[in-house]
Order: sequence, then structure tokens, then C-alpha cells
Amino acid sequence: MPEQYIGLQEVINKQLEVPKPDLTEEQMQQINFTLIEALHTNKQVYRIYM
Repeated sequence: MPEQYIGLQEVINKQLEVPKPDLTEEQMQQINFTLIEALHTNKQVYRIYM
């Protein structure tokens, strides 16, 4: 019986996975720059992928 719940949980987790976005080198550098700047200025950062 418990194996059944483990299997169901694995299926649910798989459905919730979000594929990694394909980013260009420029996009990765911009994200890195934004994060470093936020760390130095103690600001919050929000990223939205569409």
C-alpha cells in the first residue's frame, strides 16, 4: 500500500516540474549582473519567464 502512495507522489511531482528555459549567454550574463547588483544594494529581484 505505501508503495502506491510513493508512486502517486512521484507522478504528481513529475507533473509539477517546469522545464529549464533556454538562455543565451547574454541573458545569463544579464541575470548574473542583476543578482550581483541586488546583493550589493540589498534590493529584491524579481524574474519572470514567459
